[in-house]
Amino acid sequence: MEQQVKDGLNFILGAVNTAKVEAEKAFSNINTEFQSLAAKGAQDQSEVSVNLRKYLQEGISQVETIIGKANTVVADAKAKVATVTSKA
Repeated sequence: MEQQVKDGLNFILGAVNTAKVEAEKAFSNINTEFQSLAAKGAQDQSEVSVNLRKYLQEGISQVETIIGKANTVVADAKAKVATVTSKA
């Protein structure tokens, strides 16, 4: 019975180790393929790609502006709440 428990435990440990190694390999392969595709995309200078990059950058800039304004409003609101609560 004791040997069966040890064998079962070793089986589980082996399976977990194998799954970990395979997951790391898969992640590495995905990362390599991503980098390869990104490099190919960077080389694409077609009109569509150039315009897409331009509009995407403009969109990102607008989102960053909105986030900055929202952070300012939140900071102002926190300051006002702190002022009101400190007077109470």
